[in-house]
Amino acid sequence: MNTKSKVRERRESLGYTQSELAEHANLSLRTIQRIESGKTVPKGHTLVVLAEALGVGKSELTNDTHDLSREDKIKIKLINLSALSFMAIPFGNIIFPLWLWSKSRGNVLIDEAGRKVINYQIIWSVATSILLICAPFVQKSFSLTSPLFLYVLLISMSLNLIIIAKTTRSIDKGDLDILRLPISIL
Repeated sequence: MNTKSKVRERRESLGYTQSELAEHANLSLRTIQRIESGKTVPKGHTLVVLAEALGVGKSELTNDTHDLSREDKIKIKLINLSALSFMAIPFGNIIFPLWLWSKSRGNVLIDEAGRKVINYQIIWSVATSILLICAPFVQKSFSLTSPLFLYVLLISMSLNLIIIAKTTRSIDKGDLDILRLPISIL
């Protein structure tokens, strides 16, 4: 199924007219008409806002999942799995994926997937750091005897391990619509 069919099919399943989709995506009606007629293929900003308006990932509107070679899948999985280095090296979950990602940025699929993995790891690191800083103060305020710092650390690390495992499974299936977060740092 090509992009024009995917956009029209998803739009119709949501019950949108072309005008309503254009309004939701903040695109011109003419742009929607050109995409659905096959005269243009959405890229960049247009693809992003169109996917958001339709409530799907960008890869669902393009043929990205079908164009994913075995080598690309391995590189993306390696970027994701390198985030496990946080277990041994502070901020290794950012440093190693960033290094691997920078070596493979020529490929659009690897670039986008790597960006999502690194973005998630940065947000996780910042959130975990803030929680760890606050933990002793909360413990003292509530006169807790158990080490809250340790519990926060273990829960946060477990959550990151689960996310890395789920992301790896998604990549194995060829689904690059991973780790969609409302905040984008990269």
